Amino acid sequence: MKPRERMLKIGSEGLSKEELIAILLRTGTRGKGVLELANELLHSFNSSLKMLANAEIEEIASVDGVGIAKAASIKAALELGKRLYRELSDNRILLDKPESVYEYCHEMRFFEKEVLRVILLDSKLFSVFHKDITQGTNNQTIFHPREIFRIAIRSNATSIIVVHNHPSGDPSPSAEDKKATEMLISAGDILGIEIIDHLIVGRERYYSFRENRLLGDRKGGRRKR
Repeated sequence: MKPRERMLKIGSEGLSKEELIAILLRTGTRGKGVLELANELLHSFNSSLKMLANAEIEEIASVDGVGIAKAASIKAALELGKRLYRELSDNRILLDKPESVYEYCHEMRFFEKEVLRVILLDSKLFSVFHKDITQGTNNQTIFHPREIFRIAIRSNATSIIVVHNHPSGDPSPSAEDKKATEMLISAGDILGIEIIDHLIVGRERYYSFRENRLLGDRKGGRRKR
């Protein structure tokens, strides 16, 4: 399966560095497939995206089969990555209180289907980024701990906040919500990833498992050790 087809099927997070670069390169050269060319390009810079990002266009273009046009595409994509990082760093939001999380996810109040959102946090409980990983029916979302923790593990996150909405407008937790939260806490304990809160977003209010002391014995958003 080609890298572009794999990305459409499993998402960009599931692709290797080589596959992502292959998508930017678009084509290989005579006798050399695009994945092979991507591998050679990365190898030329010690498999380091940092070295590749710091290289001049001419250095990238000097790799056999790359050329100026492909080098320019690679350089532009890496520059966008740098600018995105700066934008995220400049707009981090402190999510140490449930009401802050509710405001952060305010648009979820109007979703017509249940959506599950995972928010990754740094050590000081500032948002790093978030990802919506499932979409349910009008009144139900189905999720498994592995889906939630996959993105946290890939990003080396140590704590997360889980949020989902109730399209009915009533954020009161169902029995399934409570059971799912217990599963998440158990899985997080095993993986060393803390669930800071599980928030249910309603139309006019929210329900916080942390506020209602359903995340264990916590102080300041962290489990007592």
